[in-house]
Amino acid sequence: MSTENFKKELHDDLTSEKYHETSKSVKKSLIVSLKKNRFFLISYGAFFLVILTLCIIALIITGATPCIHTKCHENAKCINHAFYAECVCDYGYAGNGRDHCDECGITYFKNNADEDGQSAIPYSWPAIAIIEYVYTALIKLETSRVLVYDWGMCGGVLINRKHILTSASCFKEQVEAYDYSSGKYVKVNLTLNNFHPTLESIYNIYMGSDKYVYYYEDLPHVVVEDFSQIIFHPEYNSKTLENNLAIIKLNNPADLNRYVQITCLPNVTSTNIPDVNIGHNSLFIAGYSSSGDSYTGYELQNLKLDMYNTSMCADVDPDKPKNWDRQFCAGEYNAYGNTTGVCHGDYGSALYAPFEINGKMKYVTTGILSYDLPCSTEHSPA
Repeated sequence: MSTENFKKELHDDLTSEKYHETSKSVKKSLIVSLKKNRFFLISYGAFFLVILTLCIIALIITGATPCIHTKCHENAKCINHAFYAECVCDYGYAGNGRDHCDECGITYFKNNADEDGQSAIPYSWPAIAIIEYVYTALIKLETSRVLVYDWGMCGGVLINRKHILTSASCFKEQVEAYDYSSGKYVKVNLTLNNFHPTLESIYNIYMGSDKYVYYYEDLPHVVVEDFSQIIFHPEYNSKTLENNLAIIKLNNPADLNRYVQITCLPNVTSTNIPDVNIGHNSLFIAGYSSSGDSYTGYELQNLKLDMYNTSMCADVDPDKPKNWDRQFCAGEYNAYGNTTGVCHGDYGSALYAPFEINGKMKYVTTGILSYDLPCSTEHSPA
């Protein structure tokens, strides 16, 4: 063995011995340290384990019963969902359930619906909305270009600060245009254009009025409501008018005051509103139009109606199927020799029935006017 190799092996042996001695010394020191501090280590470990357990328990409780730490409005109840607490306003109130639950059916002006006559006391139906439709379009037909102008109106009713209930049929899908080359009226799809770049530019919504909204009229309390969305009943059929309901979602909450209020709706558990047994002249409708001939009245009208037996309504637009589990029929049973000179109100308007809510007699919106017979028809059912 050479001198160089011998030196190398000797160095390796010495280094290895020192390493093992150092390692043994470190391990011995660590064992001694652990023995000295084991009480603290066990204590801290147990503490963190308890904290972790408590966090898991708190997470389970929070997820299962989030209402424990959720504050709802005083007129609302809290419903537990998985990791979500839902605040629902009590019956007779409407709102988001957290910062507001507004009492429904409030009026500062007593209505005269149960008296003879049709002119309503001003502002006595403060949930009423006017939905005005104006449409202009330059339409290309087969051989000509025609400027089309169409106008109409509907009623609606405010059900909470952010939503108006009305008829889905109030929102048109087509307009009529006169084709001069053929001498006939043709149906044209309603589309957005330069005159109306958005859906909101076709419809204007007014609240807080006792008169129909005309230009150059003094309307001191009228509010124009901007909207962002129209929600149609998922089973609405535009041809048969089944499930003829829509909700307008407002951009901003309506300001409730002496002239604008929300209507009451039936309780979700109710099965007898309206009830045919509640008697004659116990239903009321309010609006501006006589729906049969599209005549628009200037002053707000209200009218007493009777709940009809469904057998009396078979001839109301007989081509349309009827579902008496979802629809009902009303009219003026014994007015003006059984033919009426007045009508029910504009489409989309609410039909009200008196009903006790939380110990107070209020008018509840029981339905929305969908379609009817012309005004001169006997009993004028709708």
